[in-house]
Amino acid sequence: MKMIRRLLTSAAALALLAGAAQSRELIFGSWLSATNATNTVAMEPYFAALKEATGGEIDWKMVPGAQLANGPGTPDAVKSNLIDGGITMAPYVPKMLPSMNMIFSQSLIGDDMLAATAAMNDVLMLGCPQCREEFEHANAVGFGGYSVSPYLLMCRGTPQGLADVKGLKVRASGGGVGIMTLAGATPVAMPPNEATTAIERGALDCVLGSVQWLRSFGYMDVVDTVLDAPLGMGGPPVLMYVNRDVWEEFTPEQRRLHIDLMVDVVVRETFDAQMAEDADVIAAAKEKGITFVDAAADFAPVMAERDTQQYAENVANAKAARVENPEAVLDYYLASYAKWQKIIAEEVGQDREKFRAALKREIFDKVDPEAL
Repeated sequence: MKMIRRLLTSAAALALLAGAAQSRELIFGSWLSATNATNTVAMEPYFAALKEATGGEIDWKMVPGAQLANGPGTPDAVKSNLIDGGITMAPYVPKMLPSMNMIFSQSLIGDDMLAATAAMNDVLMLGCPQCREEFEHANAVGFGGYSVSPYLLMCRGTPQGLADVKGLKVRASGGGVGIMTLAGATPVAMPPNEATTAIERGALDCVLGSVQWLRSFGYMDVVDTVLDAPLGMGGPPVLMYVNRDVWEEFTPEQRRLHIDLMVDVVVRETFDAQMAEDADVIAAAKEKGITFVDAAADFAPVMAERDTQQYAENVANAKAARVENPEAVLDYYLASYAKWQKIIAEEVGQDREKFRAALKREIFDKVDPEAL
């Protein structure tokens, strides 16, 4: 009997060791700060949910603050498996991801952030086979994206409108480059986390970006004026840009879980990391003395002109970058945006749960993890 108990005890110990051996710690290198809401509100709960759903077999660990790779360096870091995953912005690596860069460069006009977010996820995961080919060539898999609220101009000094922007040096990316060029400003390519020092030293006059960057990138201390005019929504930043070898080592069930749980990431990112943060940051900025100037009417002609020219320009740039049939991707994207504007207006409104249900039904349930 004692021998049997010893054997059973040994077998149980071996089983525990085998289970432990199957667990895997994966490194997610984020170039966003440790306190950035995308990290804390959207991604960290996602990693906790994945760990719980897989019984601890998948354990993503966040390393924030560009400790392992900055924004432009993330795709190469993922490709070489320096990190297992990270957040990727195509405009930082346009030669590596020209199709995604084309999508990012097509500014969505207006301020319907929910429709923009949905359209970006739709085209990323269902409407851009060229993007999947580029990811594969870069030894990666990409899924889950988000949109920020319409970009605004955040400046040092006291510009009051379009006339005052002419000649200013503005950090811009994607479709914002064309918008700033039309406005008479000088676009400057620069990761947003590097722009704080550049503004402080006078190397930059303004940043074109999300208003919550005032907090997340420290612009609150160097910006005096925000020109409150919606200057396009661009994206998506890819929330999960994962090394392809790592992805293929997951079981089919684990890959499916990564997709199924991503819908909640997109909802949290949209409502909590973007919309709620925007309102909080605006209140804090006004309390600090930053002036918000209503410049929407001033910039409306610029946005209208940009919208008439950007499609042809983006298609031409994509073809020059050897993207095949770029028109099909942009047509899909714009049709999706129009579709989602209708869904938001007629079904969702600003209701969080209705938005989640629509995203799941129209996009995430249709994503085949094995085809990514």
